[in-house]
Amino acid sequence: MTTGQGSMTTAPAPRRSPEAEPAVPRELEQPPAHFTNRTEQLELLDRLLDGPRDRPVVQVICGLGGIGKSALARQWVHRVRGRFPRGQLYADLGAFNATGPTDTGELLKRFLEAFGIDGKKQPAGLDELKALYRTETAGRPLLVVLDDAVSSEQVAPLIPAAPGSIVVVTSRFRLGGLRASHGARRIDLTKFEHGHGIQLLTAIVDDERTDEVTSHLTKMVTFCDGLPIALHVLGVKLANQPHLSAARAASQLERLRLAALADQKENLSVTSTFDLSYQDLSPEAARLYRALGLHPGPEFGLGAATGAAGRSLDDTEALLGELVQSGLLEVHKERFGFHDLVRMHAEDKAAADPAEADAARRRILEWYLRAARRTEDTLTVPDQDRIPYEFGDRGPDPESLPGNDDALPWLERERPNLIAAIQTADEHELPELAWQLAAAMWPLFLLRKHYRDFLTVSQLGVKCAERWGNPSAKALMLNRSGAACRGAGRFDEAIGYYTAAKEALADGGDLAIAIRSMEGLGLVALAQDRVDDALTHFEEDLAYARRLERAHDVNLALVNLGVTLVKAGRAAEAVDHLEQAKSLLDAQGDEYNRARAQIDLGRALAHDERFDEARTQVEAALATMESAGSAFEQARAIHALGDVAKLAGDIAEAKSRYEAALPIYTELNRPEAKPLAEELRSFA
Repeated sequence: MTTGQGSMTTAPAPRRSPEAEPAVPRELEQPPAHFTNRTEQLELLDRLLDGPRDRPVVQVICGLGGIGKSALARQWVHRVRGRFPRGQLYADLGAFNATGPTDTGELLKRFLEAFGIDGKKQPAGLDELKALYRTETAGRPLLVVLDDAVSSEQVAPLIPAAPGSIVVVTSRFRLGGLRASHGARRIDLTKFEHGHGIQLLTAIVDDERTDEVTSHLTKMVTFCDGLPIALHVLGVKLANQPHLSAARAASQLERLRLAALADQKENLSVTSTFDLSYQDLSPEAARLYRALGLHPGPEFGLGAATGAAGRSLDDTEALLGELVQSGLLEVHKERFGFHDLVRMHAEDKAAADPAEADAARRRILEWYLRAARRTEDTLTVPDQDRIPYEFGDRGPDPESLPGNDDALPWLERERPNLIAAIQTADEHELPELAWQLAAAMWPLFLLRKHYRDFLTVSQLGVKCAERWGNPSAKALMLNRSGAACRGAGRFDEAIGYYTAAKEALADGGDLAIAIRSMEGLGLVALAQDRVDDALTHFEEDLAYARRLERAHDVNLALVNLGVTLVKAGRAAEAVDHLEQAKSLLDAQGDEYNRARAQIDLGRALAHDERFDEARTQVEAALATMESAGSAFEQARAIHALGDVAKLAGDIAEAKSRYEAALPIYTELNRPEAKPLAEELRSFA
C-alpha cells in the first residue's frame, strides 16, 4: 500500500492453501539419444555433487552454438536427478528467440506455478516474484537447468535459495557476472576429436555408408571439424536420403560448403545456428568478424586483428572481446582463431560485399608487410636497396606492430601466417604485394634458416616478380632461392639460381643485385672445396662492389675472401682482409656481419698460431650470435672454437666443441653436419 509520503510497503506474499501439498516438479528433458564422449566434462560436473553445501552451486557450460552444451547438460542432469527428490526445474531462456530472450518475470511465474502456486495468486511486481521464489526454494534443494541464457542478469533471479541446489546454465556467452556474484564455475566446451566425430555420425546414420571408415566418411567428418551440430545435421540428411552415397555427400560438402549442412524438411541448418550469434553482434563487431574471416592463416594476434579492423588497438581489443563473448571466436594465450566452419561462415558473410572484402583483405596483408618490415629494420643491415611499395591506407595503430625486443620471436611466431599471406596475395592477383611480403621475410631466413620455407617463399617471389614485370625483384628472389639451396647443400640447384639471377639483370634492373649472385657462386665453390674458383668469384665480387661504391658489400666480399684465403693456406693475408672487414662493419653498425667476420678471423688467427687472439675473437662473436638468436652462426662459432683448440693441440677441448656444434647443424639440416661427424669419428 502507498503511504502519504509516497513510499511503498510490500504486501505479504500469498500462500497456497494449508491443505495443499507442495508440488514436486520433474521438468528435465530426456538425455540425447546418441550422446558421444565428453567423459572429461562429465567428470568435472560430477564434482559438483561434492561441492560446498552452504549455498547453491552454479555451473556454466559455454561455447560456440552447436558445440553440444545442451546435450551435455541433459546427459548429466539425467544421471544425477535421483539425488534431488524435492524437485527438478528446466527452462529455455531463449537467448536467440525471434521475439527476444524470455522475460525473467515470466520464468519466475512458471517456476512458481510448477511449485503449485496458481498464477492468479502470484504478485505482479518483479521484486515480489523474486522474493516469493526465494521463499519457496529456501528449504528445498533443487536441480535446475537454465538453457540458452543471454546474460548473468537474466539467470541470477532464477537461482534457488536452498543450499545444496545445483544450477546448470548453458550459454553461447561466458557469463562472467555469475562468477563474480555467485562463484559460478565454467566449462568451455570445445569440438570433438576426429574419432568421436566418426562415432556420432555412425550412430545417427547406422547403415552401410558408415559401416566402415572409408575415405569418404573421413572427409565428411573432417569437414565438420568436430562440431556436433554439423555432424548431427549431416547424419539427419544422410538418414533422410538413403540414395545419397557417402562419396556424393563428401563431394557436396567440398563444393557447397556450409550450404550442404542443411536439411530443409527437418528445419536444420548449421548456417542458421551461426547466424543467430552473428546477428546479435554490434555493427562494428560484425564488420570485424567478416574481415577476420579473410585472414590468411588459422590463428592471429591482436596486431593483425587491428590491421583488419582499421581501428585503434584499444577499440579492436574491445571488439575481439565481443566476438569471444559471443562464442564465434576462440582465444588461447592471446592468439585468436575460428572453428573451421565458423571461418567459412565469416567468409560467406564477407563475400556478400566484394568491395568491403577486397579492402579488408588488403588491410590485413599490408599490416603483415608493415610488421615484417619493422622487424627487418630492427634485425638486419639491408644487403639490398629496398624496392619501394605504395601502401593503400594511412597505416595501422603503431602500437599494433612488433617492438624491437619481440622482432625475431614475432617473425618465428607469424611464419605460417606470413607464408599464407604471400599465397593469398598471389591468389588474389596482387603480385607486387606478394613479392614485398616474400622479401620482408629475409631476416627470419637469415637468422633461423628454415630452408624448406625459405625456398618455397623465394620461388613464389620469383613467380610474383615475373607477373609484376620487375626484373630487379625477380633477380633478388632468384638469388634468395640460390641461398636456400646452398644452405641445404643442394649446390647444383644453387648454381642454377645464381646464374639465372645474373641473366635476369642483363636487360636492366638494379645491377647491385648481381653482387649477391657473384657472392653466392663463390660460396658454393667454397663449400665444394673449389678454392681457386671461389677466389675468382669473390675477387670479381669485390671489384664489382667497389666499382658501384657499395661499402657494405665491399666488407662482405672481404670476409668471404678471408675465409677462402685460409683454405688456400694464406692465413696471414686472410687475417688482413678479415681485420679490415671487421673494423668497417663495426663502423657501419652491422653487429651480425661483424660477428661473422670475427668467427672467420678467429680461424685465420689460429692458422697463424695466434691462439689466444683467436679465442678472444670467436668468443666475442659467439656472445653476439647468442644475442641475435642465430642458431646456425652460434654453431659456426662453437665449431670455430673447436678448430682453434685442435690447431692448438687440445684435442679434448676440440672434441667437446664439435660435439656441441653437431646437433645444431643436424637440426638445421646443414651440409656442415656430415664432415663434422666424420671429424668426430676420426677422434675415436
